Amino acid sequence: MFTSSQHNINHSVIYKKSLDIFNLSRRIASYVTDDKDMISMYRSGNKTDNYADNLVMNAYRLVPKIVETEIQENPSLKLKYAKSLRHFIDILNQDCLKLEHTITHGKDFVKLLRKELKKLRKIHSHYVNSML
Repeated sequence: MFTSSQHNINHSVIYKKSLDIFNLSRRIASYVTDDKDMISMYRSGNKTDNYADNLVMNAYRLVPKIVETEIQENPSLKLKYAKSLRHFIDILNQDCLKLEHTITHGKDFVKLLRKELKKLRKIHSHYVNSML
């Protein structure tokens, strides 16, 4: 059975968008690294593989941060956590830029991810403003 907070998280727009971004980043990484797994990307000396690994890992880290924010009961801490999400979104955008400069194929997919990150920034802004 779902608790109230789990139910709210599953219906949260920012949570859903962060999951979409994680899935898209994983697919992009798989495409630009010729289907390497995460460990192979991490261990590789290839910049493209390393940037793709960073992208996926940072996208993966965003999801639990949103959950942590959602379940926080203290309003001031919840606002602090919500504001800190912007940092993670900016890191993902930087990862996209690095990856975009090193790859020869798949740049359109990375640009698509950057568009999705812009949408996430807007959602994040509304999310934080709703707490004020």
